[in-house]
Amino acid sequence: MEAYLEARERSARILLLGEAPSHRGCRFTGIAFCSEVELTQKRDLVARRPLRLTSAQDKPMRERSAAVIWDELERAGCAREVVLWNAFPWHPHGLEATTTNRKPRLAEVQQGRDAFEALMACFTHRLCVLAVGKVAQDALARWGGIECRGYIRHPAQGGEAKFRAQFREHAAALL
Repeated sequence: MEAYLEARERSARILLLGEAPSHRGCRFTGIAFCSEVELTQKRDLVARRPLRLTSAQDKPMRERSAAVIWDELERAGCAREVVLWNAFPWHPHGLEATTTNRKPRLAEVQQGRDAFEALMACFTHRLCVLAVGKVAQDALARWGGIECRGYIRHPAQGGEAKFRAQFREHAAALL
């Protein structure tokens, strides 16, 4: 996380706020919308510091939403200009196993505000915040006092095409 934020501290212009870490991505990497595939294969993820696998798997874990988002960041050439974060930055899983995902509860999302504010304090300049998905949009509305510059459909569960179109529209306007 430190290397990821250092690589963006001066160049970041946009913050994409998601819902919560997935069991195949951020749960292992600590970076929203980032699975081990991105952690080990994306040159624009960090600066001059090699990253490594964090799970005990033989090959990197892959998460589809992460792949879609990083594909768009690379297509737009703006990976270092975008910070990825989650409204609830800890992995919400079901009782049966940590290899599940569940929607974070309202109280959990409220807990995410302090972490969000701490993240924003890392930047000396203001970032444009875009909500990725309804949970993020609702979190920003509930937190109050945080300007949301727009909503983008989450790429999961059939939202990939809409995410791509909306991200391109916002990127063209903000970058």
